[in-house]
Amino acid sequence: MPIDLKSSSLSLRPRARIMRTLGEELISNEVVAVIELVKNSYDADASKVEVVFDLRLEDSSLIVRDDGHGMSLDVVERAWMEPATDHKKKIKLSPYLNRRLLGEKGVGRFASARLASELELTTREVGSADEVFAYFDWTQFDDLDKYLDEIVILAESRVPQDIVKGGQCSLGGPAQSGLSRDGSHGSILKMEGLKKVWVKADFDQLSRGLSRLIAPFSSRQDFSIFLRRIGDDSNEIEEVAPPEIIKYPHYELRASLYDDGSYMAKVKLNSVSGEVEFKGFLGRNASGDEVVRSDQPPSSGSLESGPFDLEVLVWDRDHLESVDQKIGLGLRSVRGDLDSIAGISIYRDDFRVMPYGEPDNDWLKLDLRRVQNPTMRLSNNQISGYVKISSDENPGLKDQSNREGLDNNRAYLDLRLVVKFFLGLLEPERYKERKVERTAKPSRPVSIFSSPDIQKLREKLASRAGQEDALKMLDETAKGWEDQIIRIKAVMSRYHTLATVGQLVDKVVHDGRQPLSTIHGQSALALEAVDGIVGDSSLKESTGAAVERVQSRLTRIKDAAGLLDLLFKRIEPLGGRKKGRPTKVYLNEIIKSSFAHFDSDISAKGIKLSLPEKDDLVRVDALELQEVMINLISNSIYWLGGVPRENRSIVVKTGRIDGGAVEIIFADSGPGVARENRDAVFEPYFSTKPDGVGLGLVISGEIIRDYYDGELELLDTGPLPGAVFRIVIRKRV
Repeated sequence: MPIDLKSSSLSLRPRARIMRTLGEELISNEVVAVIELVKNSYDADASKVEVVFDLRLEDSSLIVRDDGHGMSLDVVERAWMEPATDHKKKIKLSPYLNRRLLGEKGVGRFASARLASELELTTREVGSADEVFAYFDWTQFDDLDKYLDEIVILAESRVPQDIVKGGQCSLGGPAQSGLSRDGSHGSILKMEGLKKVWVKADFDQLSRGLSRLIAPFSSRQDFSIFLRRIGDDSNEIEEVAPPEIIKYPHYELRASLYDDGSYMAKVKLNSVSGEVEFKGFLGRNASGDEVVRSDQPPSSGSLESGPFDLEVLVWDRDHLESVDQKIGLGLRSVRGDLDSIAGISIYRDDFRVMPYGEPDNDWLKLDLRRVQNPTMRLSNNQISGYVKISSDENPGLKDQSNREGLDNNRAYLDLRLVVKFFLGLLEPERYKERKVERTAKPSRPVSIFSSPDIQKLREKLASRAGQEDALKMLDETAKGWEDQIIRIKAVMSRYHTLATVGQLVDKVVHDGRQPLSTIHGQSALALEAVDGIVGDSSLKESTGAAVERVQSRLTRIKDAAGLLDLLFKRIEPLGGRKKGRPTKVYLNEIIKSSFAHFDSDISAKGIKLSLPEKDDLVRVDALELQEVMINLISNSIYWLGGVPRENRSIVVKTGRIDGGAVEIIFADSGPGVARENRDAVFEPYFSTKPDGVGLGLVISGEIIRDYYDGELELLDTGPLPGAVFRIVIRKRV
């Protein structure tokens, strides 16, 4: 039966609450909402953006301000007032810095509806004499009876009040491409009545999300994010940045897939200073579930992901002492930093695609893959990396409508397959490097702790001949044993003394840190309070110079606390705690740390130092090697006192030699070792220093020989004319 269509036309008239649906359904949580607002600042060519939470009142607020190009009233009406506008689809690049615009779907601005019940927007366009003010009352959209066209948004142009030179949008960014960064342009979003009570876990998640918003290893340096919480224990504004751990990986992988299906990958093994390169072509197998490599371009099964770059940093979680050497926060903090950046993220046009790389988002299923081969495969919590794609070169990798992840299509599947293929190039190289550690053979004992050799005596007795000679040999062996015991007792007596000193070091460090922390914290708070008084002109007039004197003394107290903290950090490794197993550490940091114990002596004597700067990752016990270095440094400082001040120098050089062994050359410009004493300096108790004990070089030699199958020797010549020692480490390295 035909349908009778009337000639009149009908139009859709959405209810106002559809905006609440957009804000809350398309923005999955509050952290994502803040990130969307920061993305808007990036699109506005901002160099800096501040995210400020004011938690002092029960009705807390959030301010997001930037030094971007701002908006005119016309742009606010056309772009901000039109949901799902195609403004950024038509204009793909920002007007000043030519950034690839991120907010193509036109819904990011409604993130504020997810965060708060009210929004005040203040914005001023570059070169404009006026600023624009708009007020959004999101509670209007809760009215079930109102239609969308009945909602009233207040917007006006006015004489600048908030966005003026030196004002709220003057964030200290450098002028560039017609953007003055002097505060005369930008945007301020103030959201009152936050719907969520933000707690520490939320701020940690936000800080992590913002720190990974821009690819952490990228070269982009023109956009900075700052986060501040007012009203809790952390009032200072802090720049959001990845933790320092990303500077010190054990292994690195850099790979690129190109348009023609070819690839190039480099695996760097920092512990042996080695690098392996791979090249070839990639395609899909017949079933489409695996990537296959070939030396020729694939004739079929080409990849739909498009070209991309991959960078991955890898750590052995059982060898994080090397990182702690660099950042000095303790192993627990180092592991926490690694947890915060663990996983592989995806970045489009240098900006992150959520939620890849978030905690528990193992989108490559690496942990499941590792279960099948735990010795070889990497887990998600020991890697940090990024996949770099672009809107233009990877059109198949499209966002889902809720801005949370990519469409699960063929291009995305190919991306996953190729990334895992690249990881499969790194894993065998890492396995081989670690296998050397597992199969290292112990060295022959040749130290003073070795048992006397009675093999000849046994052979003589076994021959049942020459009994008189046998008895004589037995007596000599017994006498040798007794001498050995005497030597061992003497050395052990020294070790017991050192152990007692170590326990005292532990006690001093443990008991001293609490009052030191109090001094440091309270002086910092007092300085803040005094700074406020000094900055207040009315109070300054009444308090006068007295406050400035207090300010000066508090600064000196804080500086002194910093020096004590540095001292504790230096002596803490020399405490009496049980040594751990050898781990991966940076050789140059061990050397620097050893010299740091003698900073005042080196400065007082005017000794010039030349120390290695290269980050050479080795597998040693840092304390053992530090003991060796401290003995050499102590001797050099003493003997350098006998040469003219202008001639006092110490040079330390490091490097790898045949077989992967590590060589350390230690030389000074002192008087050197007299030729008649050269054979005796490694004998117990031999010393030419007035108060010398004569065990330093003996113990150092024992450490190098017993634990590292190496040598500590005195050379005839070297980079300086004084004493020149050579250390060779073969085992563990």
